[in-house]
Order: sequence, then C-alpha cells, then structure tokens
Amino acid sequence: MSLVPSVVSLPRRFNKTLLVCSRRCEEVEKYLTGTGCIVTKVSNGNRAIYRSRREIFDAAVLVSTGKEMDVVETVFNLRDIRGSMEIVIVADCGDPSGNVIGEIAATVPNTIRVNLHGLKTLLEDIKETSARED
Repeated sequence: MSLVPSVVSLPRRFNKTLLVCSRRCEEVEKYLTGTGCIVTKVSNGNRAIYRSRREIFDAAVLVSTGKEMDVVETVFNLRDIRGSMEIVIVADCGDPSGNVIGEIAATVPNTIRVNLHGLKTLLEDIKETSARED
C-alpha cells in the first residue's frame, strides 16, 4: 500500500488547516506554513473537536491526538462535524496501530494516511496545482 496518495485524490488546497499533535510536530507545521497554509495548532483530539465546531477548516492534519481520544475517534468526530473537510493522518509505517488507521483512511471519505515524506510530497503537489490554477 502506497503512503503517497495519487494526484486524483488531492484536495484543491489546504488554506485553513487544523493541526492536531500532542507531541512535537514542528516539521509538519513547517511544511504546512511553507505551503501557505494558515495553521491552527491544537494539542489533542478534544481540542480539535472543540475548534472544528467553532471554525471552518479546509483540512485537519492529525499527527497525534493525546490519551483521551485516539486517532480513529477523532477522525469520526471531525467527519461528523464537517463532512467535506480533508483529513490527513500522518503515521509512520512501523506504527502498531497502522492497520486500523489504514482501514479508516480507506473507508472514511476525504481521509488519507501518509508518512512524513508523503505529507511533504502531498503539500508540494497541492502547491504546484494551486500555482497552475492561479
């Protein structure tokens, strides 16, 4: 299974992005802001749900969601709040919960799973596509 999504599944752009990470994720934030995303960073799944109920985001990038709410529950809650929001789950290939995350990404609309390199590639493709459209 490829961790880099095809060009067909790419969103048009990630203008306003919710970044969910309970641990360090400066590199992911740097990739997002370098692509021109307006990033709102939250520290766990509960905060992500709270913010998504009060603001409209084009995308949510989930790196880690904390101890109270796992990635799967966070994805389902975000999807219930805004069905059209793109959700990108950043997970390492060796992640023990990778099979479940892969299944969720495959079955939940507008949801993909990538590793860090895949996220960088995805954002570069979005940036190139946006530049051509402008």
